[in-house]
Amino acid sequence: MSLGMLKSLVTTVILALVVMQALGMAQVRGYVHLLPLERKQLRRLHRWGGMAALVLTLAVAVACMLGRGYELYSLRLRLHAVMGVLAILVMSLKVAITRRFLRYLRYNTALGAAAGLLILGTFIASALWYFG
Repeated sequence: MSLGMLKSLVTTVILALVVMQALGMAQVRGYVHLLPLERKQLRRLHRWGGMAALVLTLAVAVACMLGRGYELYSLRLRLHAVMGVLAILVMSLKVAITRRFLRYLRYNTALGAAAGLLILGTFIASALWYFG
């Protein structure tokens, strides 16, 4: 299995995690009812799923940097790199707010949506392009 295939598969897993994160938080807020779990359990799953997504995203970013280096030949690669870095920064900011800066918790929904959209954009610019 090539490095490109492995990164694309892990990016697909990250996208699935992000979709589950969005659906889980939508259930916590009462917008949907998908799983027979309590809010406390859903919040715990959301936290662990977010950490897993962040760690996997960091692992893919390291593999991208070490595997090919930082060479931006096309607009697609530039967008991929910018969206990937921004996704990691937004997810890290969300974790920092949740753990340290509680007075800014009102921004977590917007940060989560931004992180999800950035992950989706990164997926489109990398894994979807690779599989297509």
